[in-house]
Amino acid sequence: QLPKNDGKVSLSAVEEGKDERPVSKLRPKKPMIASVEDSVLSVTQMLASKRGDAALVTGLNGGLAGIITDTDVTRRVVAKHLDPSGTGVSDVMTSNPTCVSMSDSAMDALATMVENHFRHLPVVDDCGAVVGLLDIAKCLNDAISKLEKAQEKSSAAAEDAVKQVTNLQGAGNAQSEMLTQLLGGLVSQAFGGKSSPTLRSLLAGKPATVVSPGTNLRDAGVVMAEARKAALVVDEGELVGIFGFKDMMSRAIAKELPLELTAVSTIMTPNPESVSPDTTVLEALQIMHDNRFLTLPVCEDDGTVIGLVGVMDLVYG
Repeated sequence: QLPKNDGKVSLSAVEEGKDERPVSKLRPKKPMIASVEDSVLSVTQMLASKRGDAALVTGLNGGLAGIITDTDVTRRVVAKHLDPSGTGVSDVMTSNPTCVSMSDSAMDALATMVENHFRHLPVVDDCGAVVGLLDIAKCLNDAISKLEKAQEKSSAAAEDAVKQVTNLQGAGNAQSEMLTQLLGGLVSQAFGGKSSPTLRSLLAGKPATVVSPGTNLRDAGVVMAEARKAALVVDEGELVGIFGFKDMMSRAIAKELPLELTAVSTIMTPNPESVSPDTTVLEALQIMHDNRFLTLPVCEDDGTVIGLVGVMDLVYG
């Protein structure tokens, strides 16, 4: 147990790998729990009603058997032409997912997520019962928010918190340590005096996931599944909507819409905000944090659609 020090961990302790803050300090989300016997349809309906994006699936013994996310529903059900009501969640979930316990090291948990490109990480108690779910987007948002609060207290220059991270250079502040763990590459670039990469460089050579307003939901799902990205709805060269994995799960599958007969324009989110490709990755993170966006369309000043960045692209960019 470290000596109490305003909740801040001394740098030497971090360097010696003694940052002992437990996973519980990351405030895992309350888990949305399904059973291995449930159908995909019933799980999507449960998640839609609770506005969730991932369910932890328990086995008949009550232990963790799997996880299913909104992305899995599009990739493993919609794109594969499976019937959600006739498909068991156990057939399409990720079985025996990596998990952490509430008492494990918070930094190790974040490192596990970053190294494996996990968006979600289940949390169990010491008896193996499911007690929570870590979401890397929430961890990132929480860390930035705490950093902003700490800044207000220290009346730091009115710079964005995310930029401030790069000035902290691991100054032993718990939040900056957490962000450095999540954004290691970006922060080290900023330390090295290199400017943060722009979204243009991040998206270079990656095709945009573009569909037209009349594209049906099944075809949109296939495009999304292949790219593992939300669909940008473009009409005559102009971005008119965005349609993500959570939308597919909650607005289409859970409501049992006929996928082949429903145009994406009927349930997309219309007129999404977009940013310039010259926005830096750190600026994009701040925008996503401030607006609680998980994805951000990227368009040239003349409206040309360049692509889409998600939280995961920025963390793993």
